[in-house]
Parts: sequence; C-alpha cells; structure tokens
Amino acid sequence: MAKKRDQIDPTELRQQLLDLAAVVLELEERGELLEATPELIKIMGDLRSRLFEYEVRHTGRLFGQEEELPEILEAQRIVDEAARRLEDEEEQEWWRRWSMDPDEGSDS
Repeated sequence: MAKKRDQIDPTELRQQLLDLAAVVLELEERGELLEATPELIKIMGDLRSRLFEYEVRHTGRLFGQEEELPEILEAQRIVDEAARRLEDEEEQEWWRRWSMDPDEGSDS
C-alpha cells in the first residue's frame, strides 16, 4: 500500500494564510506590493495547493468515509498529480535560472 501524505494541519494552514495577509499588507504599506509579484505568486501557489488538499480531505471527513468514496480518491489523485507536477516545474525553473548556458531558456 502506498504511503499516505501527511494530512494538512488546519492550525498551521490558518497561520500560513494569516502570515500571507500580513505580508501583503506590509508590502502595500511600503509601496512594494507589485514589485513582490514573483514571490507572491509562488507563495500563493503553494498555499493554493495546500488549501485544495485540505478541502479534499475535509470533504472526505464530512462523509465519514474519507478513503472509500470514489470522488474523494479521484480528487486525492488529482491533488497528488498536481503537487508532483508543481515540484517538477519548480525544480526545472530553478535549474534554468542557474544554468551556465546563456542560450538556454531564451526564446530565440
């Protein structure tokens, strides 16, 4: 049997959302909100994945059959696939950013 991913801790997830809100407000106060777009997109993408996973797992608990419902299993498969794809894309982007080949990543 495949190892289950750790469940999302609601307290930790809530705190991460509050931290994001505080960062956004602080950036706005300093007039740097739009300049921080790349970092915010990454943070929001990570949180979006965690929120989605939490929602899927929470929905399963509401029915009392978290792993038995086909809809829950399919949703979990989608979450896992999206998380793997995101990790792969982030790793590729990291390597592209630090590549020594000046032609790599150019559109020409």
